[in-house]
Amino acid sequence: MALIHPQAESFLLTGHGDTACLFIHGFTASPSEVYPVARLVYELTGCTVSGPLLPGHGTSPQDMNQTGWQDWFARVEQEIDYLQRKHTRVFLAGLSMGGLLALYAAGKRADLKGVIAINTPIYTSSPWLMAITPLLQYVRPYYSKKMDKAAEELQTQGRFAYPVMPVKAFISMGQLRKLVMSEIPRLNLPILLFQSSQDESVDTRSAQFIKDKVVQAKVRLIELRESGHIATMGQEKPIIAEEISKFINIQA
Repeated sequence: MALIHPQAESFLLTGHGDTACLFIHGFTASPSEVYPVARLVYELTGCTVSGPLLPGHGTSPQDMNQTGWQDWFARVEQEIDYLQRKHTRVFLAGLSMGGLLALYAAGKRADLKGVIAINTPIYTSSPWLMAITPLLQYVRPYYSKKMDKAAEELQTQGRFAYPVMPVKAFISMGQLRKLVMSEIPRLNLPILLFQSSQDESVDTRSAQFIKDKVVQAKVRLIELRESGHIATMGQEKPIIAEEISKFINIQA
């Protein structure tokens, strides 16, 4: 069994009452990137917060290329079932690919109370990369990420993520994205959306696309004007936590 990096471990903060919020991390990353907001939500609401490590993450890019969206979603469902044993109200909050998984779950699980999606990659800032990836898999199994100052700062704050993109896994995320896009009009759970204005990975039209396509549910979209893609570790994380807390309380 592959060793999990110490900074990539799952987290569970057990609260009081009947409410729980499951936080889902992004592609190639780990629960470390959603923990700062999850912790604040726990402190503001007293609800249980959970952050599972998705299969293929937190160990090695080689491991990740052996997994796909079905494996990641199965882990999310496992955690939902676990939380529902002790909580009657379960919410999902996902960052980036975690947002895709949360929205996909919203279409499959009528037993959820609401979904929060943060910087969900409906459109990416590099559409050409999505287009050539199916060919790229025959040339190389991974490609390096751009390590800028923002990425280095997140690393120093404790975020664990792979320095490369596993190509096969990336293709699988693209398949999940298409499924979510086709199913959005059928969603009927309350939805809270966040979109960073300075998102370097996701095209900022993404959240508006989701909002426009939802026809059967209440949707609220919040713009994060000072945040990059990993908004859950940025300066506006208190705003995200406050809005999630309000959203959870409103659905009571």
